[in-house]
Amino acid sequence: MNKLESFQGYKLPNQNLHKAKDFKMKPVRTMTILTRSLQASAVGVTVLAANPSDAAIIGSKIQGGFINQPQTPLELKIVVPPPEGIIIRNTFETRDENGNIFVRPNPDPNRDVLGIIEKQSVLLPRDISVLDGFNEQKDRPNSIITKGTLVSSYLFYFNPPGGDEPRFDWSGQITFDATVLGLVGGFRVHWPHTTNVVGLDNTEYVFASAIDPRDEVISFENNVLTFDVSSKSGLEPFRVITSGNPVIPSVPEPLTLLGTGTALGFIPLFKRAYSKKNKAKGKD
Repeated sequence: MNKLESFQGYKLPNQNLHKAKDFKMKPVRTMTILTRSLQASAVGVTVLAANPSDAAIIGSKIQGGFINQPQTPLELKIVVPPPEGIIIRNTFETRDENGNIFVRPNPDPNRDVLGIIEKQSVLLPRDISVLDGFNEQKDRPNSIITKGTLVSSYLFYFNPPGGDEPRFDWSGQITFDATVLGLVGGFRVHWPHTTNVVGLDNTEYVFASAIDPRDEVISFENNVLTFDVSSKSGLEPFRVITSGNPVIPSVPEPLTLLGTGTALGFIPLFKRAYSKKNKAKGKD
């Protein structure tokens, strides 16, 4: 068994920071089984020994709930150790013997936002293409982070209800100690373009799913990322690339550490296999 425990943000040792006052996260303790490759949800905050860094997630303020129902506070959970494989495909959707698609329920009732800490403070060997926001008008790369820029990378995703439940909506903010430089996500991005540079070493990445600009809006200003994402069966992954030079002298707020098994054992990964279904809010 692997114990989940609260963690004071994602920060390397020997950093003299001061407490951020605007973001409060409730510590959580629970138990989970540890497994190996990532076939589901969650990845934890830890120091990546191969990629030492000063970058940090300072805190978050997140709420969520089923569409047209009251929302409740949620947390950002980061899984440790990083997984050996990040296989992002929609295995909630299944076909019956007649070829009809149905959505299996997610056995994990937790709806917290999940994250993977990727490479930190890496010097870009080439230009990379990113988005400067995500919505119906911005669904393909429209900005460049230039060669030689020092960057850090984070991959976020969600834990949808599946089954006959209505769509679930997540909204909130994630605050970093460095400026956000761009996003990667959606049907029109080529994931290996950035994964080959900022993705975890010795880790298999398979992305056959995407956030949908008809339903999701993500934006950022300075070091604060704001999002509104909804899903019934998809994990809605997106990557955030920040500067590798921390500029915010604040103590990270508590994040929850998840063992890789938690991330892997609950739900089969991420969604839609590039199916572009219409997803009207309030129904699926």
